[in-house]
This record gives sequence, C-alpha cells and structure tokens, in this order.
Amino acid sequence: MLEEKDLRTLAEVGFSAVSMGNMLPARTIFEGLAAARPGHEAPRMGLAMSHYMVNEFEAAEDILRVLMRDKPDFRLAGVHLALCLILAGRKEEALPLLREAEKFKDPLFNGMVEELLGLAV
Repeated sequence: MLEEKDLRTLAEVGFSAVSMGNMLPARTIFEGLAAARPGHEAPRMGLAMSHYMVNEFEAAEDILRVLMRDKPDFRLAGVHLALCLILAGRKEEALPLLREAEKFKDPLFNGMVEELLGLAV
C-alpha cells in the first residue's frame, strides 16, 4: 500500500516534471499513482495538467470534469478546468467556474482565480 507521504513525494516529483515540460515522465508517475490510489485527486490533477500544458485540452477537460464529479469539494479542479478552457480559447465557459470559485475565498487558489478572472473578462 502506498503511504500518503510517499504519494505526496511522488506527486511533487510529477508536478515538477510537468513544470519543466517533461510530460512523458510526469504522466508515468501520475498514472502509477492513479493505479495505486485511484480515488486520490493528486494523480488526476497532475495528469490533467500534463495535458493542458501541451495543448491537449480535451483530454485535460475530461479528466477535470470527472474529478469535479467524483470530488465536488475539491474546488481546485474547477479552477484548473477554468484555466484549461481559457487556454483553449473558451473564456466564456471558464467565467462561471471562476465566479463560483471566487465565492469561497480559498487561500489555496484565490490568487489564481483573480488572475484568471483578469484573463477571462
């Protein structure tokens, strides 16, 4: 069984790989984590990011919408879906997601929401 601290460490490595543009290794990490912990949000977020960062918007959107359905309290998925939609040129679809996220004033993502609102309006 994969311990939470190990999942967190591996996810951090995966997110670092995404940020450095190394999508294939990142996907390998996140796919392994998803297999080990299918209900956890981190692997799915990482996979989604690895897609939208290389303009694979449909794949990212699918992952994020399922994550939002499965974990409605994990509001960060909606913020990343809004980012994906903005990057895909679908700002009008992103705006309701951002307005909803804005209501929560969550310090985890509030700055990101404000920046994305600036891009979406």
